[in-house]
Amino acid sequence: MNSQENFRDALRVALVDCAALHFEEAARYAHANGLEAHTQLRNDERPELHLTLKRPSDGVPCIYRIGALTERNLVLHEKIYGQEVQRLEAPLESINQTLVETELAAFFIKAAALPLDYVAERHQPGFI
Repeated sequence: MNSQENFRDALRVALVDCAALHFEEAARYAHANGLEAHTQLRNDERPELHLTLKRPSDGVPCIYRIGALTERNLVLHEKIYGQEVQRLEAPLESINQTLVETELAAFFIKAAALPLDYVAERHQPGFI
């Protein structure tokens, strides 16, 4: 097994064991607040996790995607808001509760003006 295969395997584990849980929780929260949301995990040669969020009145969904930059052994956190794209390249260790929740909270504020109250409750004041 080469280093890219090892990285892909480690990314798959991180996506399933950490990020997917937070994405699914955020999708449930979105549904409870009248938004359309779904998650999708792609588990092939380019593993990635998507959260698609849409207000019923909007035509264009917003997407938060965590994927691999396998050739560089980095993770790409990408948030898409229509024509605007925000990208954060980070090490594999960036897939952890704190960073994923921080990114999800920022994504929900920008995409739907919806604070993730349950995230703020888990952290000290001023976290978000």
